[in-house]
Amino acid sequence: MFIETAIGIALAVIVMMAVAQLVAVIAKQRREVAQTRLATQEVSNVMERVIVLPWDELTTEAIAGRNTSDLSAVALDDPQISISVAELDATLPTKQIEIALSWRDHAHRRVEPVRLVAWKHQTKAVE
Repeated sequence: MFIETAIGIALAVIVMMAVAQLVAVIAKQRREVAQTRLATQEVSNVMERVIVLPWDELTTEAIAGRNTSDLSAVALDDPQISISVAELDATLPTKQIEIALSWRDHAHRRVEPVRLVAWKHQTKAVE
């Protein structure tokens, strides 16, 4: 009887350890998904503010000072945003806007950045 009880307790401890590890992995993945979702929302918000700028003001230098929001600064470890604007074609004036946001994970490694790319075409002046 004592041996069966000891074996039962040992099995219960093993199962509890496995469940605890599973809960830890799930919590880590949920945190990573939440950070990625927040970064995606942040990049989208920045793009919305940048894409409406007039054609002449849409340069890398003019928009380089954009920062992340306070929420992402708190929720993401060392967030770094980069914004670049490149002119693509002279015949059809087009600018490519690329915004990337990266941060550090729980192991302090920089994660693959969330990127958003948009294109803006110069409108012709109405004569």
